[in-house]
Amino acid sequence: MSIHEYLEKHLPASKAHAIVDYLQEYKCLLKITKPRKTKRGDFRQNGRELSISVNHDDNSYRFLFTLVHEIAHLKTFHLHRNKVKPHGEEWKSNFKNLFYHFQMEEEFGKDEAVFKVVAYELENPKACSGVNITLEKAFSLHDEMEGLYLEEVQEGQLFNFREQVYQKLETRRSRVLCLNVANNRKYTINKAALVRLS
Repeated sequence: MSIHEYLEKHLPASKAHAIVDYLQEYKCLLKITKPRKTKRGDFRQNGRELSISVNHDDNSYRFLFTLVHEIAHLKTFHLHRNKVKPHGEEWKSNFKNLFYHFQMEEEFGKDEAVFKVVAYELENPKACSGVNITLEKAFSLHDEMEGLYLEEVQEGQLFNFREQVYQKLETRRSRVLCLNVANNRKYTINKAALVRLS
């Protein structure tokens, strides 16, 4: 499946074409990857080679939000090279402008609750959508997975995550300290992670 065909699973053909043209203008390669545990997407510059990777996701809201996030990195790099912060004011401005440039408000507006959360997020975008529990909850309404958010689990409670049993120990700013019951080691897990109670 071509990139254009993949984008058409999430967007009308005209918008998919506009994104492909935009990336070609900057000579930036777009790759769709298998879902990764640590990130949803990234922008890379290696010499003259520019590339964006975005995890495959059947949830169009999450996929498109991540895609625009990474395209904003491309634009910020083009305008400022590496002279500004990765998620500084320049990137935030580009993220918001590109969201409307590609008319994403029409796509996200198909669900009023999602668009309300996204519009608020666009006022001050964060480095990673996955740590924003409000944004993640809005997107996850369109996931096929079931469960509850780690943030909602009581401290001391056992839960299943990625086929492992953990005990919730302590909530931090965006992550939760948890004990893996099998190996007795502590890990931090995103508080927006979907889990099942044991």
